[in-house]
Amino acid sequence: MSDCRLWLDAAQAAAGARELGAAGRQLGAQRRRAGADLEAASAARPWGGDDVGRTFDRHYRPVERQVLDAWEQLAAYVSSLSDAAAGSVRDNLRADAAAGRRVRSAYGAHP
Repeated sequence: MSDCRLWLDAAQAAAGARELGAAGRQLGAQRRRAGADLEAASAARPWGGDDVGRTFDRHYRPVERQVLDAWEQLAAYVSSLSDAAAGSVRDNLRADAAAGRRVRSAYGAHP
C-alpha cells in the first residue's frame, strides 16, 4: 500500500471472520471426535502392561494430554479470532463513518 491508505472490503472481511469461526468449530469437532478416539484407544494400553509398556505409558500420557489440550486451545483461539476480526470490521466502519461526519462538519460549508 504505497499511498498509506487502508482499504477494507467489509463484506469480504466479515465473511473471513465467519470462516474463522467455522474453522474453529471444525477444529473443536475434530478434537472431540478424533481426540476421544485416541483417548479410548490409548486407555486400552495396546502397548501392554509389562515393564516396557508401563514405562511407555508413563512417558506417553503427558504428551498425549499436552497434544489434546493444545488442540482444544487452538480450536478456541481460532474461534476467538473470528470475534476479534468481526469486531475489527465493525470498529473500522464506525471509525470511518465518524471521520466522514467530522470532515463534512468541518469542511461541509467550504467548497
